[in-house]
Amino acid sequence: MVYRTFACVLLVVALCAGLVSGATHAETLMRWGLARMRVHLRLAWRFAASLAAPHRPDLAGQPAIWLRPPRQLPGVVFTNGHIDPFTLDALRGQGVLILFGSAHCHNSCLRALALLTHVKAELGPYAQQVRVVVINIDQDGAPLLRLVRSYDPDFMVLTAKPADVLPFARRYGMTIIQPRGAAGHPTLPLVPYLVYLDRQGRWVACFPLGMSAEEIADEIIYAF
Repeated sequence: MVYRTFACVLLVVALCAGLVSGATHAETLMRWGLARMRVHLRLAWRFAASLAAPHRPDLAGQPAIWLRPPRQLPGVVFTNGHIDPFTLDALRGQGVLILFGSAHCHNSCLRALALLTHVKAELGPYAQQVRVVVINIDQDGAPLLRLVRSYDPDFMVLTAKPADVLPFARRYGMTIIQPRGAAGHPTLPLVPYLVYLDRQGRWVACFPLGMSAEEIADEIIYAF
């Protein structure tokens, strides 16, 4: 009840701000208030569902995983697109959604890319403050670059040497499949979630692929 009252107060403030500051600011504040309300209502639902049917964990859905405290990870020098060196430090000041992928990672990667396009749409004006980055774990990044750009040309694809990027991906909790005795066989990631970095470049959350785009967007907006 306290959370709902607080969310309603936020909505009233947003409407008042619209009269003073104009429709653009009112829309941003309104979305911020609605996102917070939905996050709190989902938390309440998951808590109630776990009490009502403890034998049915699927009723509550998959929640976001927030890291406490956030983790600061060592940097890796990637290649941005084709030739330009790039580090994630260059994205400080923005939220960053990371997908570890491969051009050979068919079902889970395609599902994640489709989810990312919907998250971007759900973010609304906040999409300008969140960068989507796909980190390639293969030696050749060109096939994945073409695939990702077919979903959204603004999505960034980063590639590094396997000796650098594979330990980096594992530090983020990724499971990497490396078949032995099969020369030239593609290295594949098992993609359980999307990684989220805050505006200070810290790893703060994981979003399971079972979450909806609206839920992920609300969690990101809530964190701003």
